[in-house]
Amino acid sequence: RRTPAQKRGVEPTRWGLIWIAAAVGLATAYGIAWLMGPHPDTTLQREDGVARSPITSLLNHAPVEVDPATLEPYEVFRGLQPWTATDALGNPCLIVVEPATSGVHGGSCTLREADLIVDVGAWPAYHDRFAEGLPDGTVIRFQLRGDAIDVSVHRPAEPDAR
Repeated sequence: RRTPAQKRGVEPTRWGLIWIAAAVGLATAYGIAWLMGPHPDTTLQREDGVARSPITSLLNHAPVEVDPATLEPYEVFRGLQPWTATDALGNPCLIVVEPATSGVHGGSCTLREADLIVDVGAWPAYHDRFAEGLPDGTVIRFQLRGDAIDVSVHRPAEPDAR
């Protein structure tokens, strides 16, 4: 008996079947890797209508020098607000502030091709408001991805009970 494909004169070749199997296998592997890989705890979007004046006064304490005219605010996470800007060379920068305490918790600039990341250490023992409920030594990672900021909370490993 002939299959419908054979009736039309179209038969899959051995190499065609191998290519199809390889493509399906590769797609499956990427899908599993994506599902098993790390994902951000949240993604922050830009906020419109936020006044720049409070942050411009904090820029004197930031670890990076940016052009204040390029500042863009993002949503707040655990009381921390990331801002993007550019430096004098046009490189993207990320600054994380705590508006409630007027504190700057980190900043970084990098080439456009590199990952722009700012890590903030959370130490409830030092009464950081944003750290409440987290174990000491937790790292909150802010990573610029396109027009959004991914936030991941990395808790320290539990000590071995021996």
